[in-house]
Amino acid sequence: MSEPDGPGVGSPAQGEQPARSFAKRVVDPVNSFTWFAMDALWMCKLAWAAYVFVVVTVVTGLWLLVAGWRQKRGLLFADLGLNCWIAMNAVWLVADLNGQPTPLAVAVPLAVVGAAFLALAAWYAQDFRRVRIYGR
Repeated sequence: MSEPDGPGVGSPAQGEQPARSFAKRVVDPVNSFTWFAMDALWMCKLAWAAYVFVVVTVVTGLWLLVAGWRQKRGLLFADLGLNCWIAMNAVWLVADLNGQPTPLAVAVPLAVVGAAFLALAAWYAQDFRRVRIYGR
């Protein structure tokens, strides 16, 4: 008896996107919350609490990278851009809470690399199969 030609158990049907992992579904909102809390604590000048949330935000950002490593390339680039943004925000926070100017030699390259990753993520998110070049 032959097996059906349809997708196997647990695999997405043709044309469907695979479901995001449980870790990514949980860690993504946790990362957003910790990042928001980090910035709020920074705004209130609660330095040690802000530093704790910097660590948690960086760890959950890296966890997002690990959880999404085997996803689409565009999602990976988006997570890399997000982590550059987190790092840039953390550098600014630490400098500000210590009464120092933002170290632009660190912050600007993080901003440029992060913007490049986000541009690549946007590029890979496009569905170029729908683009039609008339006359060809």
